[in-house]
Amino acid sequence: MKKLILTGLSLMFALTLTFAQEGNPEDKAKAKVEKIAEKVMLTPEQKTAVYDIVLEHTKAKWALKSDTTIAKDVAEQQATTLMANADAKIIEQLTDQQKPLYGKYIEERDAKKKD
Repeated sequence: MKKLILTGLSLMFALTLTFAQEGNPEDKAKAKVEKIAEKVMLTPEQKTAVYDIVLEHTKAKWALKSDTTIAKDVAEQQATTLMANADAKIIEQLTDQQKPLYGKYIEERDAKKKD
C-alpha cells in the first residue's frame, strides 16, 4: 500500500513538472515581445500592438499542437504559415528603420530552429 501511494505521488509530481514547463500563451507572448523589443527598440504603442499579434499567434499555435487529428507534416506547414502571417502583421507595425532589424531577428530565430 505504501509503495502504491509513493508511486502515485511520484507520478503526480512528474506530471506537474511537465506542465509547469509549458507555461501559458500570455507568458510566452510577453517573453517573445520582450525579445523583439530588445532587438528592434519598440515604442510602448508598438509593444502593445505586437503583443496582441504574438498572443494571437501563440494561441493558434497551441491549438494546432493540441489537435491530434492533423498529420505532423500538415501541422508543421500550418505552423509555418501562422508564423509568416504573424511576421507580416508585425512588420506592418514597424517603422522603416525597424524593419531591417526585425528581418535580422527573423533570420536569427529561423537559424536557431534549424539547429
